[in-house]
Amino acid sequence: MNLGTELGAQIHTVLPTIEAPSEKLVEKPHPMTPLVRAWVLVLAAIWTLGREMLNSADGFRLPPLTWVTGAGAVALVLLLGYAYLDWRATSFVIDSDEVRIETGVFTKTSQRIRFDRIQSVDITEPFAARLLGLAEISIDVGAEGGHKLRYLSRTRAAAVRDYLLTRAHGVRPVEISQHVRTGVLDDRGDADQVLVTVPPQRLVLGALLSHELLLFTLPVLLALAVLLALDPAGAAAVAANPWLLLGLLVPALGGLWSFVVRRVIGQWNYAFLRSGHGLKITRGLTSLTSQSVPRHRIQSLRIAQPLWWRRLGLYRVDMAVLGNHGLAHDEDQAGTTSLLLPVGTRAELEVVLSTIWPGLRLDAIDVRPSPHRARWLQPISHRWVGWGFDDLVLLTRAGWLTRVQMVVPHARVQSIAVQQGPVRRRLGLATVDFHTTQVLATSAARNIAAADARTLLLDEAARARTARLGRLLNGPDQPESSGD
Repeated sequence: MNLGTELGAQIHTVLPTIEAPSEKLVEKPHPMTPLVRAWVLVLAAIWTLGREMLNSADGFRLPPLTWVTGAGAVALVLLLGYAYLDWRATSFVIDSDEVRIETGVFTKTSQRIRFDRIQSVDITEPFAARLLGLAEISIDVGAEGGHKLRYLSRTRAAAVRDYLLTRAHGVRPVEISQHVRTGVLDDRGDADQVLVTVPPQRLVLGALLSHELLLFTLPVLLALAVLLALDPAGAAAVAANPWLLLGLLVPALGGLWSFVVRRVIGQWNYAFLRSGHGLKITRGLTSLTSQSVPRHRIQSLRIAQPLWWRRLGLYRVDMAVLGNHGLAHDEDQAGTTSLLLPVGTRAELEVVLSTIWPGLRLDAIDVRPSPHRARWLQPISHRWVGWGFDDLVLLTRAGWLTRVQMVVPHARVQSIAVQQGPVRRRLGLATVDFHTTQVLATSAARNIAAADARTLLLDEAARARTARLGRLLNGPDQPESSGD
């Protein structure tokens, strides 16, 4: 049992069943919401006032009233007053068909969200809100954008999240009967099934062996070596006093430490879970994110292996979800990201893939390499680059420093393009690009024979027209359904 589970077991809260409201249920944000929304200014005011009181020679006395302190106090009072009025004017209304978010102090706004339009519901606990045990709910309704419910208590947010997801799946609320439990380090319910967890030591290892770290450290070391080589007096001074070298390296070591710590904190206590009717990912230490994984909206998967990860058999998986942003580059980011598995083994990769798309079998796909003459265009990565397909998905491989596999279901392919520049035309090669509604990276069969490119273009267009996503979501041997 990990630390998050122990803490969650100690502070668990059992909530009553959320039943269908007979008329409508009106709920206010948590009373501490104004403080959370203005916590930076409140903290700055407390810090300034406390420092003045402690440094006063006459003991604990209020600082003198000046124009600066007076203006700051008035601004703080006005901000807190507006936050309070905004809290009074905000309410969440749940009735039999929709959820409404009523906001506005001077101009009233009503955001109406039908249950059948909800695609995913996520919970985020920013740092300030987490200190007070609060959380915000993000409701994704696809092309219409997202809606946020700020802020509810951690346990209440989990209950509302589960209620909305259940309604989104077409299940009547009277069928809900569950205990909602939340902890300090995770968002794992009693009925949740943990499929994959990533230990902190592997997160540290992945950060230390990442290309971003190499791009940060190598230029610094190279510049230092060049300076010492060009200046003999500097090299002699460092040899006589090694502490000088340490003084030069301290800023670089500080940046290195910050990079590794941010990566680890952002993905701390990562868990991939099966929860109720769907899947979710929980991660984060200072800011906790509980992100829903809508399988039926995933457009493609990106499986990456950086150079130093290959011997250790480690992988990173990103997902392109309809309506979300592109590839995540800062793994410490809170909220919804493309990251599906930060650092996983081959076995964990198979678990994630078989859970997202039960019909996916990567090992069963026959990958066709590029022709031998393509070595002129890809001398280092020639043995890796290739493409293949089965009845459900299309697989393309590219990259040399980071080996990337793009998996695109035939049912998600929106358009196909063949590219052939003068060099490829001279070599009798072409590249076939496959486009979806959401792009993580270019999915392309690179540098294949021109005749094969034309055949692939026509055949994949036919497969895209006749493919059904339900076979991939439920497995080839199971009856088709709409998915999550």
